[in-house]
Amino acid sequence: MIVYETIEVTIEDSGVATVLLNKPKSLNAIDLTMMMELRRAFESLDVDPQAHVVIVRGSGRAFCAGADIKWSETLTKRDRLESNRLGQKTFARMEQMETPVVAAVHGYALGGGLELALAADFIVAADNAQLGLPEITLSAQPPYRPKITEDGDPDQPEFGGQAPGWGGTKRLPERVGKAIAKELMLTGVRVDAERALRVGLVNEVYPVDQFDEQVAELAARMAAMNPYNTRLIKELVNHGYDMLEGHPS
Repeated sequence: MIVYETIEVTIEDSGVATVLLNKPKSLNAIDLTMMMELRRAFESLDVDPQAHVVIVRGSGRAFCAGADIKWSETLTKRDRLESNRLGQKTFARMEQMETPVVAAVHGYALGGGLELALAADFIVAADNAQLGLPEITLSAQPPYRPKITEDGDPDQPEFGGQAPGWGGTKRLPERVGKAIAKELMLTGVRVDAERALRVGLVNEVYPVDQFDEQVAELAARMAAMNPYNTRLIKELVNHGYDMLEGHPS
């Protein structure tokens, strides 16, 4: 059993595996430790025959509020480049998992938190979800600049804000189309669950008081499928293949 500091990983007898972001006091903001633990968890779960589906969730009031600004403040210019590469590689590893992955979002999924969710096969949301890539606002003029960066943006102190750096500029257009993706990234606006469903950012919205039950039901259904077939379907869809001949039962 692998022991983690910032996440919890469980696998039920049914085949449902859960990766729980577990820094509720910081709204599960991602720091270096969490990033490395996420990568380790994705690699471990993808080769675990007991894990038929992976649900990524957040503890407390939010899914994930993005990158931990306390971590950002410690990074040098070189470190910032490396942190972008690290995030891209980690989320790419999640996206490339053969095991199906669902992001179950409640509360905030902002910046790197939404980029994490976008690396899942699809997203379901509670009706209290707020999703967005607000990076551009970090150096915006008032009243659009958040209070947290009023004294300067630690991510780019010389130039101001930055673009999403963990795959959002690629995955968001694939999910919602270029025009909607540009609107969301160029304004930094947050969208509620209703609009997220309407534009195709999330697949389904559940009432927050039924969220755990509905996510559990979805996960149980997916876990009940033959894992050979779920992995096969992911490969066919992700690579644009057709099924031309039968396969061993």
